[in-house]
Amino acid sequence: MRGWLPVLLLAAIMVLPELLLTDGLPDPESRIDPQLQQKLSLEDNGNTRASRDSQRGQVRVNGSSRPITEQLVQKMVARRSEAESAYVSIWNWQGISNVTASARGLDSKHHFANSYLVGFQPFETDKLWVPLYSLATRKQYQYDHLQYAGLSDIWQTSRQAYYQPRGDCEDHAILLADWLINLGVDARVAMGTHRGQGHAWVVAIVDNREYLLEATSKRRQTSWQAMPLAALAEGYDVEFQFNREFFWAKKSPAPTRRYRGNHWVMKSRFIRG
Repeated sequence: MRGWLPVLLLAAIMVLPELLLTDGLPDPESRIDPQLQQKLSLEDNGNTRASRDSQRGQVRVNGSSRPITEQLVQKMVARRSEAESAYVSIWNWQGISNVTASARGLDSKHHFANSYLVGFQPFETDKLWVPLYSLATRKQYQYDHLQYAGLSDIWQTSRQAYYQPRGDCEDHAILLADWLINLGVDARVAMGTHRGQGHAWVVAIVDNREYLLEATSKRRQTSWQAMPLAALAEGYDVEFQFNREFFWAKKSPAPTRRYRGNHWVMKSRFIRG
């Protein structure tokens, strides 16, 4: 995920006005490599039966009695050009702003951000530093437009992110957050900028302390105490957070290094299925 620059789409015909976070246009003739799709659809044990984690679900928005369905999001995205649908979308709903996000997956469809955390844990461990260490040793950082023949932003689920050897910031963050959640940690994917460039990272709350985990870091930390406190991490400007269920938005554009408090609003809940 490279630099996001917000572009507001004001289209009267749209049920869901949205804020697109963009940094350029992909090649409209590009497509995801079908061989890569096939590879990532194989079961973990290596046999040939397709195994796909369901990302279907709906979003219940606080302050609205009507949910947002994945079908509705995909219908609205389908009205756009491929270039317009290439990036993360932050959706408004019935007069409520910034209620959830969606992004295009390996199946070329938009899914809710929460749905990419599929409850995947590669293996059990009682050491909280192991997931970040495993990412550092296993997964190579690569921009989406280089990996997917010009497509600008493709998200991997946590399971796909573990088995696919390359990925960008949100792929690393999704896998790390999902794994930590399985270990009982309050972990969230944070979306915003780092030194002015669009970025995703992980915030983990342990013993009532907020830690900022740079999921793309290739430093092989072997101690949780080596992880930086979020309050001391420089250059990060967070706008949104999500985990498997909830989506949070910041109340104001003022920068913050705190990931809890009354300057955050829980906008919605994702219900899978």
